Amino acid sequence: MHSFIAAEKEAFICVRKGYRVQPGESVLVLADGNHELEAQALAAAANSVGGDVALMDISSIVAQGLLMPGIPEPPKHVSAAVKNSDVIIIKTEIDYAHRFAHTTTVRDAVDNQVRIASVEEGLGSWGLTEADIDKVEKRTDTLIHVFKGADKIHVTSKQGTDISLSIKERPPLKVTPVRQKGVMMGPMPLWGEVAYAAIEDSANGQIVMDGVMNVVAPYGVKNYITVKAKNGRAYEITGGEEAQKLKSVLASADEGSNVVAEFSLGSGHLVKFGTLSEKGKLGTVHFALGDNHHAYPGGKNVSKWHLDATVRYPTVEVDGRTIIKDGEWVFEK
Repeated sequence: MHSFIAAEKEAFICVRKGYRVQPGESVLVLADGNHELEAQALAAAANSVGGDVALMDISSIVAQGLLMPGIPEPPKHVSAAVKNSDVIIIKTEIDYAHRFAHTTTVRDAVDNQVRIASVEEGLGSWGLTEADIDKVEKRTDTLIHVFKGADKIHVTSKQGTDISLSIKERPPLKVTPVRQKGVMMGPMPLWGEVAYAAIEDSANGQIVMDGVMNVVAPYGVKNYITVKAKNGRAYEITGGEEAQKLKSVLASADEGSNVVAEFSLGSGHLVKFGTLSEKGKLGTVHFALGDNHHAYPGGKNVSKWHLDATVRYPTVEVDGRTIIKDGEWVFEK
């Protein structure tokens, strides 16, 4: 974090423009020790607009969650607090927060109309404006419109990705800084994303993961990870040390962990490469192995794992039409 004053200014934009906290709403801030000052800035911002704020230190829970690669379901008392608040602000280690989004607790909270999101790294250093949030919102809506009614998706990249899958009749999950009731948890305020639950047996080809992968390479891979898939399941993983780590994780995981479960496109212009927020960066796509039931509309694969990985500068065809070429949105030209 830069200065506390700069953090408070951007925290206020997050709270007012993103979470849209209203006077009298119950606001729960979940934080760990490494993000205490940022959490205090967010809590202060929520207080300033009339929220009824509680700040909960969950450092020990986050530490435990970071030691396991799966989906970190919280203990029941934390779960109860999450389900029964109006707004949940999460300021913890980002890898924990991303996997926390796939818990049953979050699913239940969303069903209770809770507005929930994690705040990305760098509060106070983004140069964020309300106009930036508007841009991400508008751009993401445009992408959803382009994908309306889509079936066959074909993704290639210069690094060797060549994968086809279907999202037929799967509704989009819109993840933007503006939090809505009944919409799954996502990161904010830089992030933009349109995500789809892939038809579970549809993925065929190979994905060359050249960006970040939660659990395995949260700051970017040193050696590309190549995942070959047939009829929706990963069957061969090659690469360096990180590929071996992924193979080890999947070897000890459940039956649904190797399903190519998610296809997603980034739409956030302020996101930087080399952090887990890269998954929401304009000019990237990402795929996930594992669960797509808890967070994605129409998803049927249930797993205790959800492992996202980015592909940088992809070319994306939708039902034979090229809409993204080497990371550039050609449908806008």
